[in-house]
Amino acid sequence: MKHSSNSRRSRNGRNGNGRRSGNIKTKVFDSNGPDVRIRGNAMQVHEKYVALARDASSAGDHVLAESYLQHAEHYQRLINEFTPKKHTPSQQLDTGSKEERKTLTESKKTKQLEMA
Repeated sequence: MKHSSNSRRSRNGRNGNGRRSGNIKTKVFDSNGPDVRIRGNAMQVHEKYVALARDASSAGDHVLAESYLQHAEHYQRLINEFTPKKHTPSQQLDTGSKEERKTLTESKKTKQLEMA
């Protein structure tokens, strides 16, 4: 019996638009880092690599610490990829110095007066 290609599940963990599919919070990762094997969700694996990096750094092995931090960065990127980004207008105004916000507000007012 021949199966249609549309009904088959993707084996590469990505959906049609090239992005990974699935719930990152519940997905269990099996990480093979340098000298250690860690299993858990992305947040747990990230925290474990950061702790290992801290321990290696305090022990004086800065090369191993940097390696652990690179592994931690990978899992942080996975977390960031699936975390929804929330932007509100008040957060956008909070960026920059007080003078920049004042200038931005003044320029908005002049544009509104020009349009009237």
